[in-house]
Amino acid sequence: MNGAISTVNKGRLLQFISGINGVSAGGQATLNLAVNQRYHRLVFQCSAVNYTGGTAMATLIFTGSGTGLTITPTVVNGVITAAAVVAGGTGYVTGDTVTIAADATGIGFVGTVTATGGVVSAVAVTVGGTPSAINPKSFFSDVKIQVNGINMRDIAAEDILKIGFANGRYSRRGELAILFSPPWRNQNPQNEVTSWDLFGQSTFQLQFGIKATLTSPGLIGMQEFDYQRNVRPNGNNQNLPFLQPTAQHSFNWPLLAGKNDITTLPFAYPISRIWFQGSTPGKISQVEIFQDGNTPMEATLAQLQQLYGEDNFQLGQPDYINQNWSSVAALKSAYNQPEYYDAAFIADPDGRWWKALKCQAKLTLRVYSDIAQSIKIVEETLPGNFAG
Repeated sequence: MNGAISTVNKGRLLQFISGINGVSAGGQATLNLAVNQRYHRLVFQCSAVNYTGGTAMATLIFTGSGTGLTITPTVVNGVITAAAVVAGGTGYVTGDTVTIAADATGIGFVGTVTATGGVVSAVAVTVGGTPSAINPKSFFSDVKIQVNGINMRDIAAEDILKIGFANGRYSRRGELAILFSPPWRNQNPQNEVTSWDLFGQSTFQLQFGIKATLTSPGLIGMQEFDYQRNVRPNGNNQNLPFLQPTAQHSFNWPLLAGKNDITTLPFAYPISRIWFQGSTPGKISQVEIFQDGNTPMEATLAQLQQLYGEDNFQLGQPDYINQNWSSVAALKSAYNQPEYYDAAFIADPDGRWWKALKCQAKLTLRVYSDIAQSIKIVEETLPGNFAG
C-alpha cells in the first residue's frame, strides 16, 4: 500500500523545522512555515564557536604522552586566538597536540606544542574551536514574527528569554523557545486559547538578524503543532473558530532620576503583561499604572518581588540556579544565563487571559528611577486577531 494512512490524530505533533535560509554572521535568516495548522511552540537551537576561557586551564592530549600543561587562552568573540603557557608540564615533544580539558561553553580547540626537554614553552593555535551551543542573546541581533506581513512579535532574543525566566522557565543553553501556548498557562484548562491558529492565513514568516561577531553560526529547530482549531460555542450547538494570539512589542523611553510618567504606550488591545527593564539594572524602585481613572497597580520593587513571587513569577528573587549559575560549571554549560526584568505588571497571574487590562481613553505608566537612564518596556497584548 502506497502513501500514509489517513488517520485523524488530535494530539500535538513534534517535527524538525526545515527551510531556515540565510544563516551567516551579520546575515538575515528567514523561515517560512506552513499555514492551515495550529502552532503551540517553535524551539530553536543556536550554535557558534563559543569559548568562555579562563586562567591556567588544564589540558588533555590528543597526541603524545605529556602531562601537566596548563594554558591561559585569549578568546575573541568565542574563538581562541592565542594560548599562553602557565605550567609547561612534563613528557611533551614538539608537535604534540592538546585541547582544553573543560570549558563552560566551548569545544574543539586544538593546540600544537613546542617543547624542550619535555617541557612546553609555547602552544600554537591549530583550531580555535568548533561550534557549540551559544546563548541566543549573543546569537541574534533581532527576531521578528509576521503573519500576512504584519509584525506580531518584534522583541529581542534577550526579552524572549527573560519572559521565560520571569515565568519560571529556565531555558537550556543555546535554546530559544517561541511559545504560543505557554506551559505556565497549563494550570488553566484553556491554556491553548492563545495558540496560533493559522487556518486561512496567507503567510507565516520569521526573520532573524544574526550577529556579525559570530564564527560558524548554525541554527536548527523543531515545531510543535496540531490540526485542531480554536473554537468556542455560539449558543446554537455549533462551534465557531476564534483567534487570540499574544502579540509582543518593545518600546524605549528616557527616564530622569525620580518620577517619570509615560503616556504613549499603545493600549488599543487588552494588555496581558508589561515588563520593565532599565538600561542600568536594579535602578527602578517603584511602578504605578493608571487606566481611565483607575489604579490597577502601585508597588515598590520589593513589593512586586514578594507578591508576584507568591504566584511563582521571577523578578530576580534568589533561587538555586540564579545563585549558583556563574560558579557551577555544570549549570553554566546546561542553561542560558538567568536574567530578570526590573519590574512587571501581570494582569493575569492565574493565567486567565480574559483578565487582561483594557483601556478606553488613557493609560499612564509612572516609573520611579534612582538614576537618569533609559527604559525598555515590553508589552504583551491580545489583539484578538493577527493585527499586531
